Amino acid sequence: MSLSKIENRTITINTRIMKKIYLALFVLLTLATASNAQRENFCLSSEMNNQSLQNNPQLQMDRQALEQWTQRYGLIERSSRTNGVVYVIPIVFHILHEYGGENISDAQIFDEVAILNRDYRRLNADTADVVPDFKPIIADAEIEFRLPSIDPQGNCTNGIDRIVTPLTIGANDASKLNPWPYSRYLNIWIARTLENTGAAAYAYYPGSAPDTTKDGVLCRYDYVGSIGTSSVNNSRTITHEIGHCFNLAHPWGSTNSPGVACGDDNVSDTPITQGWTSCVLNGSVCNPPFLENVQNYMDYSYCDVMFTEGQKTRMRAALNSNIGRRINLWSTANLLSTGVTQGPQLCTPIADFGNDHSLICTNGTVNYYDLSWKGRVSSWNWTFPGGTPATSTDSTLIVTYATPGDFAATLVVTNATGTDSITRTLLVHVSNTTTTSIPYSESFETVSSFPGVEGIIVNDDNGITWARVTNAASAGVASIKINNYSNTTGQVDEWIMPTFDLSNVTAPVVMTFKVANAQRNTTSTDQLLMSGSFNCGTNWQPRYTKSGATLATAGVISTNFTPTSAQWRTETVSLNAYKLLPNIRFKFTNTSNRGNNTYIDEINLTGTIVNVNEVDDIQLGFAIYPNPTSEASSVQFQLSSSEKIIIDVKDILGKTISNVLNEELNAGQHEVKLPLLPRGIYMIDLYSGNKHHVRKLIVS
Repeated sequence: MSLSKIENRTITINTRIMKKIYLALFVLLTLATASNAQRENFCLSSEMNNQSLQNNPQLQMDRQALEQWTQRYGLIERSSRTNGVVYVIPIVFHILHEYGGENISDAQIFDEVAILNRDYRRLNADTADVVPDFKPIIADAEIEFRLPSIDPQGNCTNGIDRIVTPLTIGANDASKLNPWPYSRYLNIWIARTLENTGAAAYAYYPGSAPDTTKDGVLCRYDYVGSIGTSSVNNSRTITHEIGHCFNLAHPWGSTNSPGVACGDDNVSDTPITQGWTSCVLNGSVCNPPFLENVQNYMDYSYCDVMFTEGQKTRMRAALNSNIGRRINLWSTANLLSTGVTQGPQLCTPIADFGNDHSLICTNGTVNYYDLSWKGRVSSWNWTFPGGTPATSTDSTLIVTYATPGDFAATLVVTNATGTDSITRTLLVHVSNTTTTSIPYSESFETVSSFPGVEGIIVNDDNGITWARVTNAASAGVASIKINNYSNTTGQVDEWIMPTFDLSNVTAPVVMTFKVANAQRNTTSTDQLLMSGSFNCGTNWQPRYTKSGATLATAGVISTNFTPTSAQWRTETVSLNAYKLLPNIRFKFTNTSNRGNNTYIDEINLTGTIVNVNEVDDIQLGFAIYPNPTSEASSVQFQLSSSEKIIIDVKDILGKTISNVLNEELNAGQHEVKLPLLPRGIYMIDLYSGNKHHVRKLIVS
């Protein structure tokens, strides 16, 4: 498309909407003042850039210089076109994860790169949906993105860097680990959640990052590409954020407040707009009846399909400036040194693996799977101390643990270029057969009471977790506390209580405990969750949850909260679902969200105990074989007299999935065939008279 054709279109637009050219610095600082309210929109770039600029006069001067250069570059473009020169950008993805869904696949990264190249080269088919007023100025930005094959140290890479870190939760600038030189690579960090829970991503304008190690994009894992953990609806988030990296503002200006006031983005052919949070193709508020560019990638409309020619010029100006060092990214020398010119190569893999469970009962199973990265793996060699099998060469497998304890696992991976290995210690905890009986009472008055025998603390953040304290209690001197006042937003901490044997306990099964909490402000929403498990912690079911004002017992307290004796509340939780079952565990889970401290004290667990004869013929004879099994099993038992027998198969949630037997049987030995069951863990319930017996069946 020729510039003259564009000008014929844009001159009319510019006249009717009275475009004004402001220095970007002035716009950034003045509009920031008018946008202090936190909004639940996906891009946090305006807040982060404005904050960085306000704290650094030198960055303000750099931004002013870049704006002046950008306006001059626009005039240069008119007289000496650089169209046809495609700028290729090396782009690296740093995946911050803790072995959860945020550890997105290589395929999802490749899909994201393909989307970027489609959007920035105007290869997206949905440009056909652009309203007629803007079709003449849809731009091919002539910018492409490539994963490098050489890292900053000169080593082989596939452009995907995986980092195990708790900083993936509540991520912010401090989470931007292992940045590659910003003048050689465009850095993209992927995290589970952002510190600002209403945002999906943010990026810095050229020359706006508080320091060069923070330059780039930080994005949630569910806004990357269109497959895996993301969706087509979220797939253009990084397209939008890289627009910021290349000096594009939101069409209404540098705020995070679409739909509030008409504003400008210093681009010649994007009309003044208020911004849109929904797809209103005939949107026209600021200068009716003339339309606003609702379908722009830099808007919030979620029907974004285009850049304009003016935005193209602005991005290419940023890529030709030393401010922010974008000019070096696409240089011939840099493309050669980062391996973009040479293309992909086979790298030695970095060994890593995942597992589906960390807490199991004796004879429980754990599924292991390969998560090695950087290079394609050709062979695997596993070692499982205490497990069966003890070794394997499969990429995925199931391991059974027959004895209690804490166990490690090792994986060695190999391909044609080399070998790597990893050992993860204290990976699987197999519960001891010794269980706690009820009635149970815990007030944390002794040091050994917390986390207790077989009790476990699960902490996936910065070390701030559940701990016993002696400066607050509902009775006595001690309780347990989670320090939400210092905790980062989104951190999850768990206290898993000891294993209980409720096989001789009938309803009502009740837990009571004392809780104390304060909100730091009216928007803080710390959450306390109590869950139960039928199978030693392999799976959990929520039984109690409160958060924010519902959890608070002391209202809003802005200082570090320590409760008085009057600021405790008794909570009562029905646990009848766990009656007559062995190997029961309970846990308290805290999720922090800009709040204040939570305390727990005086836990009591009660129920009705069934009197069982010390010698019980049916219990001594009740057995399941084979167990574990991959085939059908049988139930074997003996009766000293004729009785009505009921046999049910239940899942781990206690739901009956099959009634195998319900009839009167004579005295003697009996064997009943169970149905063929899918892989999983089941409870086989046998009822005889007023007695109830339970055995666990593992189908592998």
